[in-house]
Amino acid sequence: MSEKVNFGSTKVLKTKKIKLVSDIFSSVSNKYDLMNDAMSLGLHRLWKERMYDISKLKNTDNVLDLATGTGDIALKYLSKKASINITCLDENQEMLDICKNRLIDNGFVKNITFIKSPAETAKLIKNNYSLATVAFGFRNFTDHSKALKNIYDSILPGGRLIIMEFTTPKNLLIKNIFEKYTHFMIPRMGKILADDYDSYRYLAESIATYYSPEEVTEMFSETGFINTRYETLVGNMVTIHIGFKC
Repeated sequence: MSEKVNFGSTKVLKTKKIKLVSDIFSSVSNKYDLMNDAMSLGLHRLWKERMYDISKLKNTDNVLDLATGTGDIALKYLSKKASINITCLDENQEMLDICKNRLIDNGFVKNITFIKSPAETAKLIKNNYSLATVAFGFRNFTDHSKALKNIYDSILPGGRLIIMEFTTPKNLLIKNIFEKYTHFMIPRMGKILADDYDSYRYLAESIATYYSPEEVTEMFSETGFINTRYETLVGNMVTIHIGFKC
């Protein structure tokens, strides 16, 4: 029997999760950036700036941006250093189309590759990328260990992987506020701003069932990454992980 994995607060067959998640992002793609601003009160822009700082982007980097979504990380990195090569990977075609158009609209058309594929099964060139990034997409992967192995194999020796993801706060007071906000407010925002309650209920539930920072660090190490560490941002709601390929 096929293994079951988390899909929000329910369990689904691993073989079904990719399609279910893709359908979610097809539903929210047109309002995705608006909802990011609303849900985070604009803080996601500061979080992504910190992710950029930690990545220590170089002019010569060959970047793989997984779960690229609407391309905000790709756009940020290209805006900082236009000489980089970047591959934007996403399983969802609607999101990938928005990413492509967004980069073109901002004048970025060279040294960019687009791949439609889940991270787990993407046919990536071995030992190719000096930097891989995932911003708020790792928790939506179906097989996290398989995805990490595929990413690891695609990174050059000495290259690094950075994952930024939501974290359930450990402080009980902050945790209580955070959980009420994500479970009650976010789906209602989704209904008002995007006419989509269910998709944003899933996004809130996916945070609650996601790994702890310690578990993600262990997964990094088990995959082979070294010098792993993580930084929890103000409020303990977001964690940035980094690991290097030896």
